Amino acid sequence: MRRLFESLSGMVKRESDPLGDPRTATNWMKDIRQQDIAGQLLAVREMIGRIEGREGISLHTLQSLFVIDEKIQPTFDQVKQQYIQNPRAGKAVEEKLWNEVVGFARAMLAAYHPFVRLEEPSPEEEAGFLQASGLMLARALHYVGIQVKWHYFRFQSPPATLWAAANQLYRLAELSGVDSHSFRLYSEQDSQTTSCTDEFIRIQMLATLNNGNFNLRQYDWADRWLMLWSRQVQVERKYREGVHQFCVNLGEPSGPAKIHEAIEGEMLRFWGVGELLAEMAKVISQLEAGDTPARLGLGDDARMPACLDFLRQLEILWSRERNQQLGRSERTKVSKLVQVTSGLSNIFTAIRFDDERAMLRSSARSAPDNDEVMDMKLYGYVTDRTKQKLAMAQARNHAYVNKAKTIDHDEWIVENQSAGGFGAVLPLEGHDWVRLGVLLALRNHEQDSWMIAVIRRLNRINGEQLYAGVQILSSTPVASSMKSLEPERAVSMSAVEGIDTVGLTLPKSGLYIPYLGEGKRANTLLIHSADYAPGRLYQVTARDKIFVVRIGEILEKGPDWIWAMIELMRRDA
Repeated sequence: MRRLFESLSGMVKRESDPLGDPRTATNWMKDIRQQDIAGQLLAVREMIGRIEGREGISLHTLQSLFVIDEKIQPTFDQVKQQYIQNPRAGKAVEEKLWNEVVGFARAMLAAYHPFVRLEEPSPEEEAGFLQASGLMLARALHYVGIQVKWHYFRFQSPPATLWAAANQLYRLAELSGVDSHSFRLYSEQDSQTTSCTDEFIRIQMLATLNNGNFNLRQYDWADRWLMLWSRQVQVERKYREGVHQFCVNLGEPSGPAKIHEAIEGEMLRFWGVGELLAEMAKVISQLEAGDTPARLGLGDDARMPACLDFLRQLEILWSRERNQQLGRSERTKVSKLVQVTSGLSNIFTAIRFDDERAMLRSSARSAPDNDEVMDMKLYGYVTDRTKQKLAMAQARNHAYVNKAKTIDHDEWIVENQSAGGFGAVLPLEGHDWVRLGVLLALRNHEQDSWMIAVIRRLNRINGEQLYAGVQILSSTPVASSMKSLEPERAVSMSAVEGIDTVGLTLPKSGLYIPYLGEGKRANTLLIHSADYAPGRLYQVTARDKIFVVRIGEILEKGPDWIWAMIELMRRDA
């Protein structure tokens, strides 16, 4: 009886063990799905965490892990999308979501690790393990890719351990002869097939974008598009001149490198992007002809023209010929402080103060000086009236200085500079607003005029510091006030009772920026995004000069600003 009881107890225990067989894992996941998102992820992490210390892992254990991994994907995708769709969430929310995504990916990668390193499965399970090895290694690579991607979202370089894991997993796929086996990674939700090579090349190609120039949404687009294009990239063991552009050393804990000369090595793997660029060129051509990103499989959230602009950026970045033609001005190491202010209102005000100071100085130089000369010629001395005019001009200049000092600004430590910009190191604390495409006004000293610049590159140095690459757009911007010549309602009817506001327009602010493009000078305006409309007519006042201009094509756009070409229609004064 005792033996029978122990036997029955063992059977019940195995039946209740989600890692015992796929059927039990399926039933367990049905129960888990009744919990909230956080509860589901926590329960799965706790369950798969038992694999490492499990006595004797079997093929059934791996198959159960496959089931749990498959069934949790919709929930895990919700958390990932919540992070991606809220790029400006508060620091606490961002930290929580980032840790949930990366923590879960780490746990899954660790769960697959005992099977990856399993050298001698039992003879009766050897064939089953071999058959499952392709999917096992591809999923492990997939979780490495998620961690790499989420580090890029934070402008961080992935740790060497992730590169070591990616390279070792791909090497094992080669040795097992399953690197090119094709299958759906998650059969219940994936329509596209993949392979270990596809997952590996996605990680490597995404790494070629890690120059700090792209935002979260662009990284996500590129990663998803690489699922479509990875088949156009062939990984080879021998370098071919004119074909291969990148390489990676599978024996080193490092990512891809650009090839500058012929190299050889047993652990080196090479690939080119010629076929990928050809595929991208087709997509770009179809979009230019009026096709939609969604119909081309680029995703429902890919919108024009941002989608097309980003594709063109990728084309330039991945094209060997274009990359070789791109020149960069020489950078020199420095150590200095610059004053920085942000926010369009602050920037427009800062530039306006500079213009007022310039006009006051011009007025003070011309009028009082001329009056003093005339007084000396007529009377032999400077009259009280002229002295009063000079004092008033000086008072206005002092008023400007006091007013200009009220502009809130930060001080950044510049560590390198070039003809077109600089690189600065700043603390993470208090700089959550620092993002790609944010407009800045900056100057070296209080006596200097403000320049217009934009953040082009971001890299997180460590847990406390951030590196920002800044490009100067103009050192001579001019503040402008604008009035639309088209009827528009400036304020709501309820804002001013009893007054008809139809046809009234509020003054708008902008910056006139001289622009040199294709060897020709052009007129441009930098304005609020909400004020842009192609073809709209504005009456623009800049330094007491009045023009009527027509808004033209967009040169560049940021989170809240647009830099556009303008056509001068006439000068009113």
